[in-house]
Amino acid sequence: MTDAQTFLARHFVAISVNSRIKGDDGPDRFFAASGLLIRIGDILGILTAGHVVEYLDEAVNHPDILSIGCQLLDTFGDTKLSDLGVPYDLKTSPRLHFHNDELGLDFGVLFLHEHQARLIEKHNIIPLTYEASRNEPADLDVFFLLGLPAELTSERVSPSGNATVGMTMLRLTKAEAEEQTTLFPRFIATIDSQTDLQSLEGMSGGPIFGFNTERLNKYWIVAIQSSWKKSERKIFGCPVTHIYDILNHLHDEAAQELARKS
Repeated sequence: MTDAQTFLARHFVAISVNSRIKGDDGPDRFFAASGLLIRIGDILGILTAGHVVEYLDEAVNHPDILSIGCQLLDTFGDTKLSDLGVPYDLKTSPRLHFHNDELGLDFGVLFLHEHQARLIEKHNIIPLTYEASRNEPADLDVFFLLGLPAELTSERVSPSGNATVGMTMLRLTKAEAEEQTTLFPRFIATIDSQTDLQSLEGMSGGPIFGFNTERLNKYWIVAIQSSWKKSERKIFGCPVTHIYDILNHLHDEAAQELARKS
């Protein structure tokens, strides 16, 4: 990874899943998705694309999947105390997702228990906060997408139980004049860097960072990647301002309900 990738990866947490399928005598299948650490009030979670969480929900309940395991990989930044990921029980851990293409929403959150949050914070992973998302300036002019493309990720674990993921960073140019067709405006941009990638599959949920070329010492997480149009080298993202507005509303509603009951 480049120094810039490692620096931005201090927000990044991957969701890795290995599963054993009925009738498949080969090694466990492997899947990895991009995500980032977020904070809502006193709650920590992993933000990713809504359709990623849908996939996880379907996998947990699929009758042909005999076993499934999940690890949160938090070792992409400049602090690496262990190669082991943080265990995450997909069957019992709370999560939510919104995935509606007509509305323009595609995000989900895997909520963390206190011990999981402590383990991730030991690797100096920095959460995105509501305050940071609301302070995003209007003059950002260069953007980067960070994620784990599927073609650089193992399809199965090795006999020793290991798998490979490859982080990629792509430069983007925002499509300022793009006509919005959804209720919640999406982040729309074109890929502005040379890449050998044939697909952006696996990049869903990856954070999109915005900079101003005159102030490169500051950056903002502006969106998470949702989908892409290969023929136009165009990507679509769900802005974090929408995400935090919805999550904070749900958080406040839950707090008010708890106060009424107590």
